[in-house]
Amino acid sequence: MEDKITILVVDDEPSIRVGLAATLERRGYKVVTAINGDDGFIKAKQSPPELIISDMMMPGMGGLEMKMQMSEDPQLAIIPFIFLTARAANEDRIMGIRSGADDYVTKPFAPEELIARIEAMLRRVRTEQERGREQVKQAAQEEMEKLRKEVLQNFSHELRTPLGNVMMSLDMVVNNKFSTPEEQTDFIRIAHSSADRLESLIADIILLGDIDQNRLNTVRQMIDHENHILSPIKRRLARYASKGLNFIHDITTGGVIQAPRREFVQSLVHLMDNAFRFSPQNAKVGLIVHAGENGGAIITIQDEGLGIPLDLREKVFERFFQVSQGDAREYQGLGVGLTIARAVFSTLGGSVKILDSENGCCVQAILPDLRPEDVSYG
Repeated sequence: MEDKITILVVDDEPSIRVGLAATLERRGYKVVTAINGDDGFIKAKQSPPELIISDMMMPGMGGLEMKMQMSEDPQLAIIPFIFLTARAANEDRIMGIRSGADDYVTKPFAPEELIARIEAMLRRVRTEQERGREQVKQAAQEEMEKLRKEVLQNFSHELRTPLGNVMMSLDMVVNNKFSTPEEQTDFIRIAHSSADRLESLIADIILLGDIDQNRLNTVRQMIDHENHILSPIKRRLARYASKGLNFIHDITTGGVIQAPRREFVQSLVHLMDNAFRFSPQNAKVGLIVHAGENGGAIITIQDEGLGIPLDLREKVFERFFQVSQGDAREYQGLGVGLTIARAVFSTLGGSVKILDSENGCCVQAILPDLRPEDVSYG
């Protein structure tokens, strides 16, 4: 059953208030009444109606004052307003229009005239709302189309570049004779590095699919500090060898960290990759890992880059945020690293957030200790 439209009737004269309420209820409207502007404002605030019909002149707060007070509240300012006035002077009409009224009716009025004005008003409101929804929908579609093109363009670039390097390097190895084994090794090394980039990209796409389908792996396994933290980070650091970064790490061994290995490693490498990527030449990048008492950990990553402004600290966790910066992007990547890291840690009951830092960017990832509902082994 369709919900009834609610109309708030505000009038200090009981006969008009009761009579008008009865007329509107017979027409299928739900009616709330108020004896003056103070009462009307309170009731509108408690449960905003679709339309307000109010007398202009009342003891206490009148209709004009009520309308002006409502205009200061964004939730109430959009409610259409019809004034009832006992005076037909142009000054009163102008006052009503200037105060924001959508229509006015002069007392005494014919009930059918008021009903007609109400119906016309509600039709106009519905038309404007539909037009507004269409405009919002169209704007959203245009924004999504723009983002889709940027994502596809960037995705194509991210695939083609390493794939081209792999094919070119292998072609050189297969079809050319080298004077020294070292020359051949260089091309093999280029192919291997590019294949590693491709593997990382595909792993991200697979993990994004798992996130979208709410099927992230949550089985927690023992994390080896060397194999699952330092080794993958150092492999990623090799991509930035030309920057001469100084990687400093402090990993406590007092406890055992337990997390889904693939997802944990992928998330941690993304967090470190951001630190490496946005650090200046010869900068320090720090990693501190404090193991918890029962499988958890607090991970802090500090770099010496430009940092992230306060108003963007949540924005950067949005998927493809970096991609949405347009064709002039300075950095590579799909812009999903922080999205993946937060999703993985959140699924385990933890968090990833950006902390205040006097210099550079400081990111903290919290992996909570094992919960009763967690599954773990090995």
